[in-house]
This record gives sequence, structure tokens and C-alpha cells, in this order.
Amino acid sequence: MSDERGQRMRDLEARERILATTLRMLGSLGYSRLTIGGIAQEAAVGKATIYRSWPNKAALVLDAVRVQLPEVPVADIGDSKEEIVAVAETLAEIYGSPKVRLVLPALVSDAAADPELGQRLREELIEQRKKQSVVVLDRAVDRGALPKDADISTVLDMWAGLMLFRSLFYGVSLDRQAVRNLVAATLASPPRTASADAPPAD
Repeated sequence: MSDERGQRMRDLEARERILATTLRMLGSLGYSRLTIGGIAQEAAVGKATIYRSWPNKAALVLDAVRVQLPEVPVADIGDSKEEIVAVAETLAEIYGSPKVRLVLPALVSDAAADPELGQRLREELIEQRKKQSVVVLDRAVDRGALPKDADISTVLDMWAGLMLFRSLFYGVSLDRQAVRNLVAATLASPPRTASADAPPAD
């Protein structure tokens, strides 16, 4: 049992060293010049050790970046506007992160030929935090801060689009005032779901 615990500890230490090395080399080399062989050499592990946990470079980079990103706050503080601001600030931090800016275009490109990577990218980077955000916005609907027909999914997609556009094309993230303005606009006039009794479009 002691030997098993010792092996688990060594495996955990190697995993943490690999992830830390990946982030460091990603910052200095960029995604395109990063290689599994180079990471293995810097982390003092064999390439086989890396491939036991990650099938390719993209999966390793996704894990290394993902664990550095904050979780979306879902605590009920009794003030829907401030709760939504906290959500939007966290999303702006995530989508405006230099690490996300550095790797997201390459990961999206790799995902086009790797459906499993694409699924992980959606689930671990986007959907997980979207679900957390929905908790807060649904609570705002229950309190009347947002209308019952507010299209929460579209709100979050619009926010993400704006934040990623600013990050990827202009290299900046939304500042705190911009985030507050975004939340204020959302509360004042959120997108709505299609009404069941609305007349059909021509």
C-alpha cells in the first residue's frame, strides 16, 4: 500500500510539473513552437508519461490553461445586479485572459479535425462556466430583475462574443466600467425568447 501511495504521489508531482512547464513554455514559445518533446525534456519526464494522460499537444494545453481560469461565482448575496456583475467580470477575465487569447485560435483550428478535442473545449472551457452563469441569471429572473421571457442563453452568448472579439482582435479585455455598462444594458433590454402567442414571421 505504501508503494502504491508513493507511486500516486510521484504521478501527481509529475502531472503538476508537466502542466506548469507547459504554461511556462507556452508563454515563452507560443503554441505553434511548443512540442511534446520539448515539454518532456523541460519537465524531466519521458514523452510516454505525457501521452499516458494527454493524447496530443492540444489536449495538454487545454488542461494547462483550464486549471488556471477562475470559476464563475454563484453565491447568493441578495443583490441580483451585483451577482450578475460578478459573473460578467469573471467571464471578461476568462475570455480576455492572455493565455486564452494565445491558445484559443489554435485549439479551435485543431478541434476542426479532432471532434473529441472540440467536445472537451466546449464542455470544459465554455459550457461548464455557462452553466454556472445560468444559475445566477435564472435567480435574477426569479427575483424579477430580469423578465421571465429573458433569453439567458443568448445573453451569455452575446457577452462571450463581445468579450472574445475584443480579446482576439484588439488584444484587450473589458474593464470594470465596460462590464457594468454591459450588465446595465442587459438588465434594461435583454433579448427575449419567442413568445408562444407571437404571430408567425412573414
